[in-house]
Amino acid sequence: MLEQEVVDNLLRPLVQSGVYKDEVSALRDIILDYIDRKKRDYDEVIASFGEKYKKDFAAFTKEIKNSATLEAEDDWMEWQGAIEMRKGWQEAYRDSIYGSTV
Repeated sequence: MLEQEVVDNLLRPLVQSGVYKDEVSALRDIILDYIDRKKRDYDEVIASFGEKYKKDFAAFTKEIKNSATLEAEDDWMEWQGAIEMRKGWQEAYRDSIYGSTV
C-alpha cells in the first residue's frame, strides 16, 4: 500500500489548499494536462516535418516511395512515429474523459 500513501501525500496538499475538491479530480486533471502536453509535443514534430517538406505526410510518403534517400527514410520513420504517438495520446485522452471503449 506504499503506492497509495505516495499518491495521497502528493495529492493531499492540492485538496487541502482548495485547488481541487478531491484527490480524484486532482489526479484526473494532472493526467489530462500531461496527455495534452504530449499531444502538443507530437503536433510540433508533425508540423516541423510538414514545414520542412512543404507537404503533408501522405504526399511525402507518395513522393519518396521507391526513391527515398537515407535522410528522407529517417525523416519518414520519425514523422510516422510522431503521427502514431499523437494518435495514441489522443486515444488515451479520449479514454480518460469518456472511459475506455475496449
